[in-house]
Amino acid sequence: MSILPRFVFFYCLTVSYFTNAGSFVIGVEDISYYPYYDFASNKRSFSKVIFDQFAKENGHKISYLSLPIKQFPKWLYEEDIDFKFPDNARWQKRNNEHHLPIYFSDEIVAMTAGAIVLAKNKSKAPSFFKTIGTITGFFPTLWVKKVEQGQLKLYEDSSSKILVKHLVSGLLDGLDIDLAVANASLQQLHIQEKLVVSETLPKQTYAYQISTVKYPEIIEQFNLWLVKRRKYVESIKAEFGISKVEPSEAINVN
Repeated sequence: MSILPRFVFFYCLTVSYFTNAGSFVIGVEDISYYPYYDFASNKRSFSKVIFDQFAKENGHKISYLSLPIKQFPKWLYEEDIDFKFPDNARWQKRNNEHHLPIYFSDEIVAMTAGAIVLAKNKSKAPSFFKTIGTITGFFPTLWVKKVEQGQLKLYEDSSSKILVKHLVSGLLDGLDIDLAVANASLQQLHIQEKLVVSETLPKQTYAYQISTVKYPEIIEQFNLWLVKRRKYVESIKAEFGISKVEPSEAINVN
């Protein structure tokens, strides 16, 4: 039996591998939102582990460029980056002023946007909440109208730990951050307190994706990798405490 077919198959795989391999820059937020990401400090986080492993298994070299969160909508158009993270197709519907084609990955991790509160306040009526804390630069989608109408005061800080401290001490009534982030901050602060998502305030589900205007083929490769390595991704979520708070239902991010 001729070995030629096998040789040709192996040769094609090899050529394809090195054709796709490359060096890429991922634009990331210059803040800590641990356990999801903390690129500015190069700390091990869920996202860094996932992207590093994807790059390793596919022959890529990647680096991370921390960018100002307040310029977030302009990254893909004005910064010298290849990919943007975190991103979401719904966010770009609001921000894509240049009307460029943007390619998004499948869902990397599902999240719940709502108000994090002390467990004892989980059933408090909306009228109870007068102050909400959020990360500086985050767009408070759920609270914009109430803030504009003077029904709610928005407090911003670049540190999730500071926000959690203020919530526990009673200076804030709720937080517009992810529950996994709040729990990680509690652990770092050595505070014994139970935080939950409010049952009465509005909430919505969304997902983190990675986006590009340059390399749709790498996005497709990443999507295939997410499917192939689903168990691995789930194990990393569990390691960082994300699987405990991730929404159980499938999310349509479009």
